[in-house]
Amino acid sequence: MKVLLLGSTGLLGQAMATETMRRGFVLRDAARNGARIPLDVTDESALLSVLGAEIPDLVVNCAASVDLDACEKNPLFAYRLNARVLAFLAEWSRTSGKPLVQISTDHYFNDGGDAPHDETAPVSFVNEYARTKFAGEAFALTAPRALVLRTNIVGIRGWDVPTFAEWAIGIALGDRPATMFSDVYVSSIDVSSFARATFDLIAAGTTGLLNLAAREVYAKEAFIREIARQLNCPMTRAKPGPAGELRPRRANCLGLNVNRAETLLGYRLPDLRSVVTSVLTQYRQRACAQLTRQA
Repeated sequence: MKVLLLGSTGLLGQAMATETMRRGFVLRDAARNGARIPLDVTDESALLSVLGAEIPDLVVNCAASVDLDACEKNPLFAYRLNARVLAFLAEWSRTSGKPLVQISTDHYFNDGGDAPHDETAPVSFVNEYARTKFAGEAFALTAPRALVLRTNIVGIRGWDVPTFAEWAIGIALGDRPATMFSDVYVSSIDVSSFARATFDLIAAGTTGLLNLAAREVYAKEAFIREIARQLNCPMTRAKPGPAGELRPRRANCLGLNVNRAETLLGYRLPDLRSVVTSVLTQYRQRACAQLTRQA
């Protein structure tokens, strides 16, 4: 099977690329920079040209603008990247009869505290990121063989700008001062577990809208404390606090109910402890690889 992976150099794209090759599939990776196929997916003619030239058996779209501030400042670009691209990918899927996987978000929920939201829960939008990602879902779901996955991912990317997990590890290892958001609830899943489950769902022919996340809903504070616990690091300077003053405004009750995904998969998705263990394993592996290169 030939997999065209869009947004292959980002946090999730890297994990999806690894899983694609682990399963013995042909990987055709595409991104603005650093991929074998240089591609700006917002360029309609370039996107259609790549689809026509590659003739993939599956398209997985990890490309997105996830910077909330950038989405607010340039909503047109956010729409073009997070939504409009899916109109063309859905048309390709309908015409070719091939499956399309769209990676969505959990930034749709502002009520319920740590209660998990299922796929039918009402959504609301407090920023352009959420609005454009939801529009992308709607475009993707016009294709009968599309699978749209709502999620919240954590992992190690290795760029200059740290991911949330990389930031949390730095806070723990350095015992640095920080505000740990005690009022933001998530069901973040590590990228490796997400990638494995995604390909298992594809193999089962799953379509439609589905939550794919950790089976446990927890505060972001709990994630940081679990990082510190597993690293055996003191947490004397980081303190719990609210996220209400952050701008742009963001949703804070992001827990996802994954009962349907677990039923389709036939196995349980990871809890907080397992998610952190996987993230730290990835962190140590990358650190060891860097030391090997330097030796």
